[in-house]
Amino acid sequence: MRTPQNIIEKAKNYFDKDQIIIPNVDKKAYLSSLKISDHIIVTCDSTSMISEAAITGKPIYVAQMPAIKNNQRFKSFFNLFESLNIIKELNNSVENWSYIKLNETNKIANQIREKIKQHDFS
Repeated sequence: MRTPQNIIEKAKNYFDKDQIIIPNVDKKAYLSSLKISDHIIVTCDSTSMISEAAITGKPIYVAQMPAIKNNQRFKSFFNLFESLNIIKELNNSVENWSYIKLNETNKIANQIREKIKQHDFS
């Protein structure tokens, strides 16, 4: 887990008891929280968690933290997901919005089907 403990403590102090904060690595709790959440907040250091949350179609807020290094790959990721209306930066307000859920499994399966159609198995 890469989220600093002081950030977890800030979240615990900021949010009320109706909010779920997962302070340790627990895949079952994480997947359950994606299901029951109305909004999802993920720290900027986890593009994997942001991508996983994007299959829910629920609003995803990204909590920005100071970058240790300038990483263009992260910036490109955030720009893409912002342009798809999947993420917004966590600020002082929470709102609802919708977007087309990511469904990469079906997307890749369709690409494989097309490749198979183009291949001559004789």
